[in-house]
Amino acid sequence: MSRLLQKTVALACLTLGSISAHADNLAFGGYANGYQTVNFALSGSNAPTSGYAGAGGFLASLNGGASFVSYCVDLYQSISFGGSGYNDYSRVNGSAHAFANAHASADIGKLYSEHNVVNDSVSQAAFQIAVWEIAYETSGTYNLGNGAATFSGGTAASSGALALASSWLGALGNTANTYSLSVFESPTHQDQVYAAPIPEPSTYAMMAAGLVGMGFIARRRSLRQS
Repeated sequence: MSRLLQKTVALACLTLGSISAHADNLAFGGYANGYQTVNFALSGSNAPTSGYAGAGGFLASLNGGASFVSYCVDLYQSISFGGSGYNDYSRVNGSAHAFANAHASADIGKLYSEHNVVNDSVSQAAFQIAVWEIAYETSGTYNLGNGAATFSGGTAASSGALALASSWLGALGNTANTYSLSVFESPTHQDQVYAAPIPEPSTYAMMAAGLVGMGFIARRRSLRQS
């Protein structure tokens, strides 16, 4: 393989395989579909803490772009809605994020892969609570009422959000992970998670063919100019 083609393929692989690590602005416009309240407590290998939180998906915007729904994976820090956002976020692959639960990245991917209908305050609260449980539970079993991460009470109990979250967590063992998880990390504000579908193998094949074609064209141009 010529040096020119090697450089072309290497650069393309780097582009495909990497996620930007530079600082990004992440702004939050509010809850995407409302929220439910819930009590939480973290213990075990987690730094002990407890409190009261609003559970729901956030309407987020990256660098002033189109809005998307993110979910919190950080019960130790906070964010505010409105304003110009925060400029200290970095996007990383889910597998590179330091979750308390070693299986969190894969299992949150499974939660997305279940294709649950998440379009109102109850279902989005259930999804958020399930994300928190996966992120912080270190006992090996997902149970909202027991273990290193517990969630109870509030409107999440009366509305059925807690029960819905439990049912989704119970189905994870039968789900294949078909989503690529990403985390927006901040040293001073809540880390956020979101997911996008993994391209089908045929997509990668088409991309690879295109890269080889780019290298071939570049090599022909180089030969003609020499």
